[in-house]
Amino acid sequence: MNSNYKAPKLLQQLVEWEGYFANEVAYLEKPSGLFLGLDYSQDGYFCTPVDSIPFASTGGDGIHFALLTDFGVVKDLEEALVVRVSPMDNERVRIVAKNINDFFSLHFYNESLAWNEFQNEDQYLSHLQEEQNRDSNSEWFDHDRWKFEKGRVLNEVKNRFNILPIGKPFTYINNLRIERSFQVTVNTLDSVGIKQFMPAVSNEIIDMLALVRHLQHTCSGDKTLIDRIANDLRLLGYNHEADSLVSRLLI
Repeated sequence: MNSNYKAPKLLQQLVEWEGYFANEVAYLEKPSGLFLGLDYSQDGYFCTPVDSIPFASTGGDGIHFALLTDFGVVKDLEEALVVRVSPMDNERVRIVAKNINDFFSLHFYNESLAWNEFQNEDQYLSHLQEEQNRDSNSEWFDHDRWKFEKGRVLNEVKNRFNILPIGKPFTYINNLRIERSFQVTVNTLDSVGIKQFMPAVSNEIIDMLALVRHLQHTCSGDKTLIDRIANDLRLLGYNHEADSLVSRLLI
């Protein structure tokens, strides 16, 4: 992985903004609702793609979001797909946004859709209705204050960063995944696949990269195979990816 990847502009702006706006919405743990910051470390959950850079965490159940570099095909993180990583779920890695700007539009206005997987739009809409029905104050939770402060956050991100809702968000994600299916040369168990390289690389390399995704998805503990694949990655210059594979599956 290119260690010179520059943090996306919007991410930098949001991190800076949270630093001073947090006091304005003290009832919220984080103004954005996320723990933000690029994480270049090799450690991480077994299923976090080794060719991705985490940038946001929900703080619960290990759910986090990462920018997919597609093993170096993506040169600019502004253009990287965003994947949701849910270590506790069967569908551990899912594409949720075309880029980080779209991700924050989804997150701020359609948080449930960004954080969760729904089989169809009706299920998603039912979930929203259930959430709305549960919206009430209690002895332990001041929902009115929470809702007011969330509203302040939405006004801020809209006016300060021009973060706006995405029309038909469920359709947006579905279409994005269909588009991705036409861009990959090999499908993988984690649903991400291996994107076409330009210029093209050998089928042997494509198959090896696909195997990396399979190993992570299945949480393989096959040390002999993992060490061999890690060595193959290093020979191709994927040193960070190789070390991450070993760290996340064997250590």
